[in-house]
Amino acid sequence: MSGIKYRTLLRNLRITFAAFSTCLAASLLLSACVTESSGGLPKPAPKAERAEAQLAVARGYIGAASWTNAKRSLDKAIALDASLPEAYVLYAVAFEAEGELELAEANYRKALRLAAADPQALSNYGNFLQRRGRHDDAAVQLGKVVKNTEYRARPEAYEALGLTEIARGRTEEVAAAFERALSLNDRLAPSELELSWIAFDRNDLPNAVRRCERYRVIGKPTARSLCLGMKIGGSVGNSDQVASNALALKNLFPNSREAKSCQVQSQ
Repeated sequence: MSGIKYRTLLRNLRITFAAFSTCLAASLLLSACVTESSGGLPKPAPKAERAEAQLAVARGYIGAASWTNAKRSLDKAIALDASLPEAYVLYAVAFEAEGELELAEANYRKALRLAAADPQALSNYGNFLQRRGRHDDAAVQLGKVVKNTEYRARPEAYEALGLTEIARGRTEEVAAAFERALSLNDRLAPSELELSWIAFDRNDLPNAVRRCERYRVIGKPTARSLCLGMKIGGSVGNSDQVASNALALKNLFPNSREAKSCQVQSQ
């Protein structure tokens, strides 16, 4: 697809856990360690509660990018309950952050062996595969997760699928995925930007302009968005738009591919 050579871009679709602070997570752990009894020493909390408390601690550490501490908490959770899919997803996140890609993938696979339809595992594994350049494999995982109508991060999963389909060169699937993402969450800036590029490549300038302007409202400048702004400006004969976007591209992203190669065809 001309004009849609997507550079390694995935924001997000990062792991969709709540941002627990370490202190809060630790307090959850302590509160789950004991239960009241009628007399004498308190009885230990059920293993499931203690395992969940350790997962909460691990989430807090992951939110703070404290990978070693996160893995220690996950070790404790697994010792209590080795059948927790989320624990292996969290392991995978920590291992990927440390550059241990084989261990990360092994843990994603383990999570999916325990729960083949788990949307969190599917989504994170799909994004992991996309970052590794394994686009066909990524599309399989993301294609599964978007079918789960109850998954709260479904819009982002559709967006990730669209980015994957760009890399696969599947034009119609790209547009369909981004349009579906925006129908579920109309503030997904990358989807809006890519649909603007698609419209521009199809010589649909009104739609390209509309979507590009919408992107400016909900998104932040990127090398790719500024290049598109230059191209649209050239196509509609707006030299000021070309100049302002070119200047921003040069100043904000001087080492980007777009800064070196973005070409404008004047009207």
